[in-house]
Amino acid sequence: MKNVLIISSSPRKKGNSQILCEQFKKGAEAKGHQVELVRIMEQNIGFCRACDGCMRNGGTCVLKDDMAEILKMFQKADVLVLATPVYFYGISAQMKTFIDRTYPIWQHLGKKEIYYIISAGLGEDIIERSLGDLNGFVEHLEEYKIAGKIYAANVMDAGLVENQSVFKKAYDMGYSIRL
Repeated sequence: MKNVLIISSSPRKKGNSQILCEQFKKGAEAKGHQVELVRIMEQNIGFCRACDGCMRNGGTCVLKDDMAEILKMFQKADVLVLATPVYFYGISAQMKTFIDRTYPIWQHLGKKEIYYIISAGLGEDIIERSLGDLNGFVEHLEEYKIAGKIYAANVMDAGLVENQSVFKKAYDMGYSIRL
């Protein structure tokens, strides 16, 4: 059994990337994995202040919010799923805030199996252009393997993924995580 952490940065509860996260979770749980699904929008997470307080006090952020618990889940996770819609050729502000707030542990991000779940109102070319922040973050892990990517392209309206092949693919990808 692996510990799986899904970071969903969709601001919509029934958004396309959120729906795919839930399918991935169902698949991983059906295989027997322990899964935590964190919706950034439901958390109290402030923006990084670039104060470097965390560097002076042993990796603890000066902000007292929900990110401290999320960082504990992050460090425990064997598998990390990063899910975001694409807005204006980039990841969501919620995902960028999550990435920025991992700064207290940036030198100890660990080893992870990585999955991407990306949705966009336009084509896959837009998705590919938007991955710089995600790829840059993942490259800071001590060791990583990008084990899978789900691109839900041309899904502007919430819920459209339920009628597409990516819906089943998300479940299957979660189920495919090796024990």
